[in-house]
Amino acid sequence: MIGFHRSNLMWVVCSSLALLGAGLTAAADISPVSTSCDEKAGENASPSSNSPPQKYWAYRPVVRPAVPQVRNRTQVRTPIDDFILAPLEARGLNLSAEASKDELLRRAKFDLHGLPPTLEERAEFLADADPKAFERLVDRLLESPHYGERWGRMWLDVVRFADSAGYNADPLRPLAYKFRDYVIRSFNRDTPFDRFVQEQIAGDELFPENADALIGAGFNRLPPDESNASNILLARQDQLNDLTTSVGAIFLGQSLGCAQCHDHKFDAITQEDFYRIQAFFAGIVPVEQVAVGTAEQVQDYQRKLAAWLAETASTRHELKQLEVQAYIKVKAGVERRMKFPPEVLAALDTPPLERSALQQQYCFFAERQMDIPEKDIEKELSQEQKQRRSELKRKLKQLEARKPKAAQMLEATTTSDGPDTPKTFRLSGGSYNKPKEEVQPGFLSAISDISVATISPPRPGTTGRRTALARWLTDPANPLPARVLMNRLWQGHFGHGLAENANDFGVQSPGPTHPELLDWLAAEFVAQGWSVKSMHRLIMNSAVYRQATDKQANSIPAGRTADPGNRLYWHFDRRRLEGESLRDAMLATSGLLDPSMGGPGVRPELPANFKGRDWEVSAKTSDRLRRSVYIQVKRNLPYPFLQTFDQPDTFESCARRQVTTTGPQALTLLNSDSVIRYAQAFAGRLVLENPNATNSDIIRKAYVLAFSRAPSPEELAAAEQFLSVQSQVIQSRLELAEIQGSKVLLPAPFPKFQNPALGAALVDFCHALFNANEFLYLD
Repeated sequence: MIGFHRSNLMWVVCSSLALLGAGLTAAADISPVSTSCDEKAGENASPSSNSPPQKYWAYRPVVRPAVPQVRNRTQVRTPIDDFILAPLEARGLNLSAEASKDELLRRAKFDLHGLPPTLEERAEFLADADPKAFERLVDRLLESPHYGERWGRMWLDVVRFADSAGYNADPLRPLAYKFRDYVIRSFNRDTPFDRFVQEQIAGDELFPENADALIGAGFNRLPPDESNASNILLARQDQLNDLTTSVGAIFLGQSLGCAQCHDHKFDAITQEDFYRIQAFFAGIVPVEQVAVGTAEQVQDYQRKLAAWLAETASTRHELKQLEVQAYIKVKAGVERRMKFPPEVLAALDTPPLERSALQQQYCFFAERQMDIPEKDIEKELSQEQKQRRSELKRKLKQLEARKPKAAQMLEATTTSDGPDTPKTFRLSGGSYNKPKEEVQPGFLSAISDISVATISPPRPGTTGRRTALARWLTDPANPLPARVLMNRLWQGHFGHGLAENANDFGVQSPGPTHPELLDWLAAEFVAQGWSVKSMHRLIMNSAVYRQATDKQANSIPAGRTADPGNRLYWHFDRRRLEGESLRDAMLATSGLLDPSMGGPGVRPELPANFKGRDWEVSAKTSDRLRRSVYIQVKRNLPYPFLQTFDQPDTFESCARRQVTTTGPQALTLLNSDSVIRYAQAFAGRLVLENPNATNSDIIRKAYVLAFSRAPSPEELAAAEQFLSVQSQVIQSRLELAEIQGSKVLLPAPFPKFQNPALGAALVDFCHALFNANEFLYLD
């Protein structure tokens, strides 16, 4: 049984000004607010000896609080509004007025899809006068496959997904993309979050018949690994430490890594806690192929495979010994073996199918460094040995024909349990070579009464260790996972969480501004069957979400005085688009976006003179125009455009993306060949789709496509003047070039009936729209 403690723009704005125009303000010193008079719900007491750890807010059981009563019932759409309004009313504030329909449409579309609204979507939404029009819009957006691409990207940030291993060599992981596609499918299916967690921690143990669950277990393969590590024992320990730390941050919102060397200096996490969690993963081995089938089918396959291994043992052993004897005579082989300790060499010399779990872990690192050409091996064999080797190979080939096969084999970068489980020790000072006492799998002592987990393998051939961890992580009595996920969801919609640090609910991080709301959301999340989409609906249909930004807020003076950082949510914050949404928005607006989903990562063009290792540009033009979530994520070579716009580091879990304002961002939007091509395509789309339109008509259409709204009369007049003046300037350059006998390259191909100078001016206009503050930001 699992146990827990029960105790109590103007369009012409240049890109540099657009980026600087975010209107950044310092966050106000807003203390945690409570809607209850009975206790300080936001109390952020340290879990020290003077304060029992279970009293700390994050460790308390989640208890659904009563929904507070507020005076202004006209502003309440969901219980969320009550929790937000109560502290606002206590400070003499209210929610701001609702945003316009154009703003709500653009906000919802980017929030759920990471894409701008289409012309058809806008026409449909504006024509729907029903009070529930926005609710229906949210439902439609949640049912689109683009939802999974957007919110899957959020989860990929959290779990630090990449298509390569990192470190100096940074080799590609050819099958890693399957995990990315699995995450997108899971969000689109609204896989209950408890099941989603279980698949990633122990999908191979719990759901062997489900291919997606087996791919999901690839979560355990996401840590970077050093393919040319000289110290194999240290490399193995680093992988386990990374996985342990990441599980703490991702699912528990706890900085477990701070207890790797000693007890946590601030939080109620002991060093033993760290290695208890690590012990759940001690026996996993990396695989690229795994059997798919029911527990009975997999067990039958494993039984037959064991019999075949026994039958072929002598042949495989003799062949392995022959090759090892030759290998250790090759100079390169001798040099490579010299850097490994005896236990690693013993693992290398053991036939692969007979290695223990620990030996398989060692060989994962070592074998990649031991490749010796076949001709060099042959040189070291006597004629008699060569003949015997050939005989053994022929015999083994015949035996391979009788090797049992699973009903289905899945190729994926994932994990499975080894034949046994290595021991886990508490490490003195965190040093891999200074083991202290043995540690058994167990849970965090701050929230669980059980120091040693009860392990019950869900089927033969598994240890059941990760199953126990997965079930503890998804037990409704666990106070952390539901809170952590709801905080991430809130952050995704509002730009910052109710608790500031989404990966660390510890004492050093600010407590939640609205602790009772966070608990209510966590309780409701579990009550809704861990449905993420249900919680999207609840949040997005609230009056809090539907507010106008501060540029239109009806209580600006009072709100800015009482809460300049908007920690009480008296208006909706403006937010800049992430790099992926910005690039995708340009592709969608220009009509270039290829909506194809899934498959290996694609590689768009790199900037001119940018040299990147292992970045062969995708051959198909359409692949280079796909959504940014499908761009190959190479740890040592992030795609430059996305990196410029704050793509997170993939070496550790990203709690929340940074939003920087830098010169390279402005220069990229102004000078990037890709951005200019998108502007050319945008201008071409406007002309080709509206061949008989006036300049005014084209400007109106451009505004709707770029900003999801019509231009004001002043903007329309300014744009018309720009096209007139700019086309005259370009025409004069064309005439001068003709006189001088030189050639001027126009920026885009236009139909012959189009005035070339006006067409070039239209490209400049479209380029200005892409650089506009309004294009870069929501609201």
